[in-house]
Amino acid sequence: MRTAAREESLHDEIARLAQALCVACARLHARGLLSGAEGNLSVRLSNGNLLITPSGVDKATMSPNSVISLNADGTLRHAAGTINDSARDTVHRPSSEVGLHVACYAARPDARAVIHAHPPVATGFATAGCPIPADVLPEVPVVIGPIALVPYARPGTPALAEAMQLFLADHEVFLLANHGVTVLGTSLSDAMLRMESVEQAARIVLVARLLGGEQRLSAAETSALFALRPSSATSVTFATTARRPYFAGVSPEGLT
Repeated sequence: MRTAAREESLHDEIARLAQALCVACARLHARGLLSGAEGNLSVRLSNGNLLITPSGVDKATMSPNSVISLNADGTLRHAAGTINDSARDTVHRPSSEVGLHVACYAARPDARAVIHAHPPVATGFATAGCPIPADVLPEVPVVIGPIALVPYARPGTPALAEAMQLFLADHEVFLLANHGVTVLGTSLSDAMLRMESVEQAARIVLVARLLGGEQRLSAAETSALFALRPSSATSVTFATTARRPYFAGVSPEGLT
């Protein structure tokens, strides 16, 4: 009886999160943070397995039946009773960025969702090799957290996950050079709101630069703002990734 109850609970969780992935895709598309078949989203289930968006599917009209079920290591699920029993699915295949998602979850036990998108202004910063400064808007240190600027690696290859490794312990937001933006979240809604906030911050900084340049907050104020940030990201012990001693856009010596 307990086994049956667990299976029913997992089935309900899968159905709920598959629908949530579709809603998140539609919202990100409507807000111009991804277009067409771009981007990929995933969630981690309570049993450690993953749901991920399929490759080549219009994110604005995606249905729960196109969501792909994966094992924790990124291999296709072969068990019946999951969304898109991938052993029999000959139409959809998982996103080419499965490796990136698996690497994020492996390094971050607290992560329950990963979103990769192409928000135009934040991606412009990434493409220009420009970090989004942490000491301009209070929302960056308090809500978004430190933003990593990750060197270019070819999308859809193991090199991209490798390029992110040095940043995964301390960051939930990653500007991927010449590519896009990836965010982590403790839930799908947490990740989605973080992606929206990153793009909003990028727009504001861009406008400030067009008007003559942003005014920086003091080192003391920026440090105080970072101290207000929820500590969930730093309360986890990460055995696989060394912690970085600085934030992107902030000098190693201090918040200056």
